[in-house]
Amino acid sequence: MCVDKSVRPCGPERIAFGAEGDFLRTVRARVHEALQGCAARGNPRQLRKAAFITVWFLGSFALMLAVGPLWLELLMAASWGLAASAVGFNIFHDANHGAMLPGTRANLVIAVAASTVLGASRYLWNFKHHVLHHRFTNIQGWDDDLETRGFLRLSPEQAWKPRYRGQHVFVFVLYAINAIEMVFVKDWVQFFTLRINPHQRIPPMTGPQKLEFILSKLVYLAIFVALPFLLLPPLHAILCLLAYQVMLGLSLAFVFSMAHQVEAVAFPAPQGAPPRIADGWAAHQMRTTANFATGSRAWTWFSGGLNHQIEHHLFPAIGHGHYAAIAPVVRRTAAEFGLPYHHYATWGGAISSHVRLLRRLAARPQHS
Repeated sequence: MCVDKSVRPCGPERIAFGAEGDFLRTVRARVHEALQGCAARGNPRQLRKAAFITVWFLGSFALMLAVGPLWLELLMAASWGLAASAVGFNIFHDANHGAMLPGTRANLVIAVAASTVLGASRYLWNFKHHVLHHRFTNIQGWDDDLETRGFLRLSPEQAWKPRYRGQHVFVFVLYAINAIEMVFVKDWVQFFTLRINPHQRIPPMTGPQKLEFILSKLVYLAIFVALPFLLLPPLHAILCLLAYQVMLGLSLAFVFSMAHQVEAVAFPAPQGAPPRIADGWAAHQMRTTANFATGSRAWTWFSGGLNHQIEHHLFPAIGHGHYAAIAPVVRRTAAEFGLPYHHYATWGGAISSHVRLLRRLAARPQHS
């Protein structure tokens, strides 16, 4: 592990507590010191992991087309869905953050390949993730992770409607189909409208970016949708593709939602357009983000370190293999500056908190 064990927090007398700039400068300096001698990107272990996940993804897909009995095809389809989530967490996500390999071009190639096999638009995802989510985390109307086209209420700043009653029950059905909606509906609507929220237009795509969008969608449809219908009985193909999409949708939701839509975090009210972050960007990340199950090697491996969501939000360009190592530094520094460090010890605890939050937000507010 490339961590300098001599890293120690500065004494309180050297820190201006509550000063946003000082917190960000201090935590960056300490993490930089802790990672001396390590490659922030291109970690060989992370690359081997990416290779394994690629084989898992392609192997599950190939076996689904070849094994024969429906129950075994469905088992392979579920495995393919989990592998697709792992591709998203470990390869697509890191490459789009420029954290997979040294060099912009290498990350771009991997990001394009990963977005193609997942069927998701790289361009649109980058805008809503980098520009909106990482900048305006948990701010209603701006963070696209809170946007559900009116089906769910995920923030107390969102107006209550009677249809939200019971959302903590039917949410699982919506999560099961969210990957289908993104690939086949949401991407296309945003491609043609250049809108993610009412406040800010998506920058127009260039010709090459439009071509990438169309070609990647066509390749995805030809290989991962049409091919199963060519090689499997139609009913088998439909059931296998549904099993894949449901597994993918649930596993994506049960990682990303646990980091921001839980009871511990804040949901700041939007102030202005674009919103003004009252206490500074880094402090805002600490208040609106939570870690979960960081003691589980299995969850850390599968989620691409996204269970260390706090470290990811503060250091998105560092490969996820370093998050566990820098977490103690971040936690200690946050405590010195009087900032929260939200953490759920288990994934089950985070899920329970997410459901409780949904139940609370489903209830009609007393003042309305």
